[in-house]
Amino acid sequence: MDNKHLEEQAENFVKSQLLKYDFKVTKPSFDKKGGDLIILADIEKKNSKFLLVQSKGRTVLEVNTFVKIPIDYVQNNFILFIYTIDETKKDCLYCFFPDDIKKWNINKSNYTLTINKKQLKAKYFIEKEFNSKLAININLLLNQTEIRKYTSIIIDGIFLQKAVDQTLKTYSEIWPEKIFIKPDLNSVIKCILDYYDRNKTETKIVNCYLLLSQTFDFESRININYHDQSFVTKNGNQAKVFINKTNEIISFEVLEQLDRLINNDNIILVADDRIYEDPLNELKKKGIEITVVMLNEHNGSDMFIDFNWGDILYPLGIACGLERCEL
Repeated sequence: MDNKHLEEQAENFVKSQLLKYDFKVTKPSFDKKGGDLIILADIEKKNSKFLLVQSKGRTVLEVNTFVKIPIDYVQNNFILFIYTIDETKKDCLYCFFPDDIKKWNINKSNYTLTINKKQLKAKYFIEKEFNSKLAININLLLNQTEIRKYTSIIIDGIFLQKAVDQTLKTYSEIWPEKIFIKPDLNSVIKCILDYYDRNKTETKIVNCYLLLSQTFDFESRININYHDQSFVTKNGNQAKVFINKTNEIISFEVLEQLDRLINNDNIILVADDRIYEDPLNELKKKGIEITVVMLNEHNGSDMFIDFNWGDILYPLGIACGLERCEL
């Protein structure tokens, strides 16, 4: 059997079983410490308890097959499902909690479990077959999980590219003798955080999602170091940048990313297009708070939203070499 097909089958089966027991399940858009799926305590809240779910699919025969899980994946909010199927198409789903996995053999930097048809008949595996009792245990683990604080920055790359042009145009008229620098992406993100992060003093994780179009020459305006997509913020928080180049419509990709992250503690959206108006105002009605970084009306914005917003020219001006007194 094609392994990729089996892994997809396993993930879909796990999701269907979790939905059966009324769990709120979503799929992360990036590699989140082994999380193929995420279970949320409340998908409507801007911050929510969550569990990372990894799914594995294995064809079981008389000979051994193995499941390996990196040790650093197995935190208190991690759950593993193993979906098995034999040559007669008989399948089964097994659920393993962190304490279960930590009892496995360790091979280098992985926890390792051996599986074959004979072992699946043993008491150990029978007790791990997913059922209503284990679903209750998942709920208990979810309720015990601490809420982790995040700031997530979602950037419409087409808008940011245009905003750099507008920034240089505006400030060149004010400071005609000024020599501007070409900003790098990390500097731009740091400046946006410095101006518009509402929770600067909190210890948290910062994730930035940059959505780029294959047809736009973004790197003619902003340098990207693809070998160093992480940095430390001014407040000592770890920040990670995730870049997605696509041929799809960027605004749709941005809205999809926003939909995945509305449970996060603090979202900064860097975008300016009328297409965002209705979705953003609907989120506002639900009580979700987002900081939007956009152009002001004088510089060409015609997007009207109910959220607090900040002018993109200020952080970009700093990133391009201006002093605060020159803004």
